[in-house]
Amino acid sequence: MRKLIVIFCGFFLLLGVANGQKNDDVRFTADSINGVYIPKILEDCFKQIDCFWADSIKLKAKEMAEKEFTIQAHFGFGMWMRNNWQLWSGSRLSKYFNEIGISHPDDMSGIILDSYHRYLRKELINLDEQVQYYKNFWEETTAEQDKLNEEFN
Repeated sequence: MRKLIVIFCGFFLLLGVANGQKNDDVRFTADSINGVYIPKILEDCFKQIDCFWADSIKLKAKEMAEKEFTIQAHFGFGMWMRNNWQLWSGSRLSKYFNEIGISHPDDMSGIILDSYHRYLRKELINLDEQVQYYKNFWEETTAEQDKLNEEFN
């Protein structure tokens, strides 16, 4: 009897893992999650933002300095992107960023905002440089954390 219970538990555990993998596969390829369109790549984000924002808002954003725009948008529209484009829980957009070496949703939205600002101003996006900035940031942060850990151990 005990053996039968173990077999059933194992079966349901495997079924749950397989189902979770299936859900992840769908999540990372779906064009919409919870009724919200998920951009596929960075340029697709620009098209979506262009649809969301009135020309007057785009003009104000364009007139701001890049850093000012990104800071002001980070907790409002940036949060909306992180939550609705499923950057925290996984989506085809988060997968795109993971594939280019960006794993933190705040970094993803930062790149989207900086890039959109540059797009509005018809400046070079310089995606590779932006990605390298965040990679360097996390390498330095990890190195500092490792150093602190060594000091306290």
